[in-house]
Amino acid sequence: MAKPIGMTAPRLKLGIQMRELRQIARMTIDEAAKAVPGLNYDKLRRIELGKSPFRQLSDLRKLLELYGVGDDVDLFESLEELYKTPAGQDWTTQFRGVPDGTRTLAGIESVAVEVRAYHPTVVPAQIQCRAYAEALYRDVQPVEETTSVMIEENVSLRMIRREPFLSSEGPTKLWVIVGEAALRHPVGTREVMQQQYDEVLRMAALPHVSIQVLLTDSAVKRLWTNFSILDLGPDRPVTVQVDTPWGTSAMSDKTPQVSRFTRWFNTMIASAERPEETPAFIENLKRVNT
Repeated sequence: MAKPIGMTAPRLKLGIQMRELRQIARMTIDEAAKAVPGLNYDKLRRIELGKSPFRQLSDLRKLLELYGVGDDVDLFESLEELYKTPAGQDWTTQFRGVPDGTRTLAGIESVAVEVRAYHPTVVPAQIQCRAYAEALYRDVQPVEETTSVMIEENVSLRMIRREPFLSSEGPTKLWVIVGEAALRHPVGTREVMQQQYDEVLRMAALPHVSIQVLLTDSAVKRLWTNFSILDLGPDRPVTVQVDTPWGTSAMSDKTPQVSRFTRWFNTMIASAERPEETPAFIENLKRVNT
């Protein structure tokens, strides 16, 4: 069952519902966009992904009429209410120092029922402890020219993103594949790495979390780009997220892209160390780095 979406992400909720209504009406994004002046494929697709708002209320109303739900007064009013909800009520907008793409990812990830993540060179965000996350940003601060406020906002958002995976009630499932290099590369002080190792052990022990290590010398086809696959539950699009060299987050729910990254993830699952071997691997790293 898909997680309910509360008023903390009104734009995301509106986008998902509009996508479902369009599919019920058996229309493509292109067909729907062409029927409303000022809309096009890219604009409507961004609206459905929760990345962009409607330019004006009349555009929303025209689409609802097009989808054949004009007589459903309750639905009409509920969607208009989402449209009118101030942006400030979206919990991600408080992090103004965080790139828009990352905030959108946080909103989508917060309603996922399962997340699969891979990173070859850095411990994935979903299992980072605060000290490690902060050290990552501090290490590159002279190059990126980020302020301390921006670092704090990014780290705080990253910690909030982890909460669904740590919830005691109905937690989000998580499957992580991390490159051996990410675990061996020192980030911050030795103490920071020890804290991160402890956090990997803690999360690996959770029944809804699987963590695998992909060894550097493993003879396996592997991607050198990190990515996440977000399963939003029935009737919602599976979404793939990839970090870009520009420090932004690119996302797609197009079937070819989702299928491609799913194949890559499944390939690496088969070649990585088994989840039950992860604790021993981490304990050894702790001893080596003591």
